[in-house]
This record gives sequence, structure tokens and C-alpha cells, in this order.
Amino acid sequence: AMEKVKDEFQARTWRAFWETAVEGKSAADVGAGLKMTAGAVYVAKSRVLARLRDEVKKLMDDEDNNSP
Repeated sequence: AMEKVKDEFQARTWRAFWETAVEGKSAADVGAGLKMTAGAVYVAKSRVLARLRDEVKKLMDDEDNNSP
């Protein structure tokens, strides 16, 4: 799902998501490195997570519909 949606986001948005959600860095630290506010980092993370949830649901629904 991550590979499918990654290209839908700007590099900085994806990196803000990745560094906070996957690497566990704080929003303040990530924001400082990306020249974003901590709030903007939270928004970026939220948008990517929402899109990932939608994609995972779609993939699961497709799998359920294609099962015998």
C-alpha cells in the first residue's frame, strides 16, 4: 500500500510522515529538519495515514472479492 500511494504526495510530505510514523521521531524534530512547523508535520502525517487506510481497505476488499 505504501508503494502505491507514495507518489501521490510531495517528497516533503512523505518524509514528514515517514520520519514520524515509521522512524518515531518527534514532529518538532522532523519539522525543524524539513523547515515545517510541528503542526504541518502532524497534518502531513494525518493525510498520508488516511490515504494509506483507504488503500489498505481497497486492497483487502479486492482480495475478498477475488477469493473463491
